[in-house]
This record gives sequence, C-alpha cells and structure tokens, in this order.
Amino acid sequence: MNKFSYFKIGIFVISAIVIGVIGVIAFGLGSIFETKTLVETYIDESVQGLDVGSPFKFRGVPVGKVEQITLTNAAYRTQRSYVLVRMSVTSKIYPFRMVDSGDPQFRNEIERGLRVRLAQQGLTGVAYIEADYQDPLRNPALEIDWQPRYPYVPSVRSRITELSEAVERILRNFEQINLPDLTKNLGTSLQALTKVAQSANLDKISNQASLLLGELRATNRQIATVVSNPELKSAIADASATAAGARQMIERAQEPVNRVLTDLPRASENLANLTKRIDAVSADLPETSAQLRQTLQNLNRLISSQQQAISAAVENLRAASQNMRELTENASKYPSQTIFGAPPPPSKVMPR
Repeated sequence: MNKFSYFKIGIFVISAIVIGVIGVIAFGLGSIFETKTLVETYIDESVQGLDVGSPFKFRGVPVGKVEQITLTNAAYRTQRSYVLVRMSVTSKIYPFRMVDSGDPQFRNEIERGLRVRLAQQGLTGVAYIEADYQDPLRNPALEIDWQPRYPYVPSVRSRITELSEAVERILRNFEQINLPDLTKNLGTSLQALTKVAQSANLDKISNQASLLLGELRATNRQIATVVSNPELKSAIADASATAAGARQMIERAQEPVNRVLTDLPRASENLANLTKRIDAVSADLPETSAQLRQTLQNLNRLISSQQQAISAAVENLRAASQNMRELTENASKYPSQTIFGAPPPPSKVMPR
C-alpha cells in the first residue's frame, strides 16, 4: 500500500470525525436553544418506574419530559412528604402557556380540571406523567403550605393505585362478612323451606289449578262467542257512525262559536260605550227636566193670557167648519149651481 492510499484513508477518517462532531453540536444547540417552561406537581403515592427524562404527555401527545424527582420537604420548608416532580414543557407544542401561576388562562385551565397523573407504559413498568382533564370536584388539589416556585398543576391518583385501593376495599368488606353465621342461616332457611314443601298439600293445589285452568278456558270461549256475534259488530259500526256524526256537528258548530267569541270583545266595547252615553244623559237629565218645566210654565202663562182670543179663534174655526160642511153638501147635491151659480130670477114682463 503506497503513501497515497494512507493519505486517502486519513482524509476519510478525519472527515467522518468532523461530520460527527458537527452533528453532535447541531443536536446539542437545538436542545439548548429550544424554549422550555418548567412546571411542577406533587404526588401522594409511589412513583416507582418514573425517572428523569421520562416523557410528559398531554392526552397521549409528548409535550415535554421529567427534569427532577425529589421530595417536597427537600425543596420547601414543610413537613409534608409528597413526591415533587418537575417537568419541562415545549411552549410551541402545548396548547396554552404555563409561564406564570397567576396567568388567567392557566388558572382557568386548572379550574376546568387540568390534572396530571402517573401512568404506566404497558406491562414493562416504565412510567411517565400524563396530563388530562378530570372532574375538579372529585379530584381536588392536594393541600400545601408553601408557595410553589414554578406553575403548579395538581395531581390525581394513578389508575393502578385506584384499582388497588378498590380491591383492598372489597377485600376488607369480605373480611367483615361472617361466613359461618351466613352458612348456618342459609342451612336453616333451606330446612324451613323443606318443611313447608312437605307440609303443603300439593295434590289439592294441583286439582285447584286444573279447575282454574278449566274455568279460564270456558271464559275464553264465551268471550270468543261474544266477539264473533254479528250484533256486536253492527253496534260497533253504529257507534262509529254516531261518533262521526258528532264530530261533524262539532266541526259545524265550531265556526259560529269562533265568530261569537271573535265578536264578543267588540260587543263588550260597544256596551261600555253605551253605558258611558247613558251615564252622560243621566248627568244631563236634571238640567233638561228643569228646562222642560220652565217651558211648560211659559206655555201655561201664554194660554192663560190669550184665553179669550183663543176662544174666539176656536169659535171662528167652528163656524168656518160649519160653512165648509154646508158648501160641501150643496156641491154634492147641486154641482151645476156650485160651478155656474144660481139661475136668474124669473122676469116680471108679461109675455106677449
């Protein structure tokens, strides 16, 4: 192998080392300049299987990782021995900011039920932190007596812990059951049932049941006979026709009734107006009566003062009426005289 071949191998090795160093630096710079936000939570149970670097997921989507796992009395002045877990969150992925605990949006999410819990990845025992929304009334935050250094997200029990506690409660309830007494009571109940069955007259009960079934069959046959009767069918048809006629009568009477109900407010209004007019006329009635009384008095005085003239006028009217009657009678008896007048009196010259 000549010197040129060694030179090419050296160049290749040096280039590979340089490329590897550049890649490491690039990945390192990406993680250094990545924007992260720290949040913390307190867990009141074992965090076995959770390590620094474990994923932090929101509804199954990775949004960060675990940065620190310790106890609360190691980070704060408190006697409570919760497990303190701090996670880093990539702000570009998480749906809202978690920079300040006093941020209104962050507080609103906590009030809506944002909680974190310890979750297991399958059956491997590897744990991670999962964030999701829970019922805030059933999952209140843990009591703390210190001021969190980073935004605090309350935690809830893990599924495994809830399942184990439920199993323990069931086992404790089973322990409280007195199995010997229960078995004894069950045996006593079985003996009592056996005695009742032995003392019962099963043959008599069977005969009575047979008689009851026979009566039921007879009743069913009678009902079938009544239903198949033609008179019943005609009665049903007549009832249907009667119902149809009644329905038609109701439909015909509905329009006049609606018209009456429609005109009723107008009639009521007219009646109210008439009442007002009657009240007005009644109010003016005393004045009208006084005027009528005064007119009658004036008329009485006028008649008293002109009584003689009135008597003479009445006498003249009576004479004129008498003359008119005579003229009418003459006209009916002697019409020519009425039209042409009476004939001249006879001449006194003697005829020749």
